[in-house]
Amino acid sequence: MQLTSSKKKHISLPFHVARRLDVSKKQYWLTKVAGILVALLLSGIICTIIKPGSFGTYYEQMFLGIFDPSDMSMFFSFLEEAGLLLLVAFALAPVFKMKFWNIGGEGQILIACLVTAGIAKFMGEAGVPDVVIIIVSLAAALAAGTIWALIPAVFKAFFNTNETLFTLMMNYVAIGLIAYFINLWVPSGSQVFNVLTTGMLPDLGIDYLLNIIVFAIVIALMIVYLKKTKHGYELSVVGESVNTARYVGINVKKVIIRTMCLSGVLCGLVGFLLVAGHHHTLSTTLADGRGFTGVLIAWLGGFHPSQMILYGFLVAIFKCGSTNAASYIGMNKTNFSAIVTGMFFLMVIASEFFVNYKIMLKHKEKKEELSFSPSPATPEEPKAEEEKEGK
Repeated sequence: MQLTSSKKKHISLPFHVARRLDVSKKQYWLTKVAGILVALLLSGIICTIIKPGSFGTYYEQMFLGIFDPSDMSMFFSFLEEAGLLLLVAFALAPVFKMKFWNIGGEGQILIACLVTAGIAKFMGEAGVPDVVIIIVSLAAALAAGTIWALIPAVFKAFFNTNETLFTLMMNYVAIGLIAYFINLWVPSGSQVFNVLTTGMLPDLGIDYLLNIIVFAIVIALMIVYLKKTKHGYELSVVGESVNTARYVGINVKKVIIRTMCLSGVLCGLVGFLLVAGHHHTLSTTLADGRGFTGVLIAWLGGFHPSQMILYGFLVAIFKCGSTNAASYIGMNKTNFSAIVTGMFFLMVIASEFFVNYKIMLKHKEKKEELSFSPSPATPEEPKAEEEKEGK
């Protein structure tokens, strides 16, 4: 029996991927804009595939649904959505800057929602005034978000556990707790929490206006915190090198715990506003994935406040605009909005590839190698070596 050996065939591609050594700001932003425009085009194509003939209507309703001067309610709804996303992104950006990968924003928001709804329910039934309920539920929501962030922070600081898995698992614990308490508080078994009428934030005459004001103030304070304070500087140092941070006298464990507490406080504020200032109810889907969307906004923005704000508003435009367009055309607005938002992130992340890398044709690459090939050794060099050996 003869054994035959076969050589593996290597597929030769006509191009080669090379890393860009320097990218100008103009080239960077042109690539990003191209990714956004491609996402916008693809979302219209997907809408046309689902509902033939709706291409133009989709874009019309997408923008008119947000910026229609005759109906400002959609505009304020858009501002609130952008504020929610940005507040989550600014809550997560500080911990990401020190390379602590907190994926638990969703759980920190949900646990604050649970505490807010529970206090409003029982204190309202006891006849406690709304002002007292609001103050107590706000303090409890901030504390709940802080505790939910503090647990993985302590384990990371003292036991060096994997913070990504730890914070991710905390999300599922929060979802399970909400499901348990809804089942406990709703004896009918309908799994639908009643609309709360006590302990809710006052209406200022415009939908979500109070929420928008709170978002603007807190985000402005976070920009100052990240850019102008000693704590913001310490985050950058810890993120660059833990050993360097220790060398200059920074208590790394203290910075990790303090920053995660800040992240938990802001996520707790988001949870409070979702219940007391928007939905007035409780469910396992109340955060609506904003904890994960905030991660993408913070990462795509490079943890720079201006870029994070830009991406936050772009995501809100795609999300709110596609929701309004889907509702007008007659599609499932929740599913279609998720598809469009995912398409936006996919194209923007894909544009990152073209920012950092370039595609070169192989024949061009060979020419460059030939043009820069080293010159052959001169005949004097071997002679010099022989003379050294003779000596």
